[in-house]
Amino acid sequence: MHRYEEANEEFVEIFLNVLEEHFPTLQHLKFKLIFDLKKRISKGKLVLASIELTSPKIKFFSKDKVAVEGYDFILVMDQKAWDLSGQLTKERIIRHELRHVFINETGEPKVVGHEIEDFYAEVELNKDDPEWRTKLATLVRDVYEQEKFLVKES
Repeated sequence: MHRYEEANEEFVEIFLNVLEEHFPTLQHLKFKLIFDLKKRISKGKLVLASIELTSPKIKFFSKDKVAVEGYDFILVMDQKAWDLSGQLTKERIIRHELRHVFINETGEPKVVGHEIEDFYAEVELNKDDPEWRTKLATLVRDVYEQEKFLVKES
């Protein structure tokens, strides 16, 4: 079994809608969207999604019909987080990851960290449910734990 899987149509559609609505200045960039089928932990926290700038080598190897010069960024989404999320939460995850994308004064794409635990703009957009990430992470972590338990009993 492979660790990664291509994004489905729903992921692509929601991503493109979020990009168009909230990040029109990033529409010229190429984003490879993939699902991670395994749990990732970083600094003790479950990783729901991440975005990474491609290296020149990965950019070269990622050339395809969509990105003839290769992808600029890879957005990796935890498959369980995606499956357990509603439309609004999926948009929140994608929006958050796109806030990490920065184009410097020379036009070079970069990945930046958070201004605070999140991004100021996201805090404002999520004021109706500021704990959405914690609730989703707990749910996803519980599902991973249940799967481990089920495997041990088999």
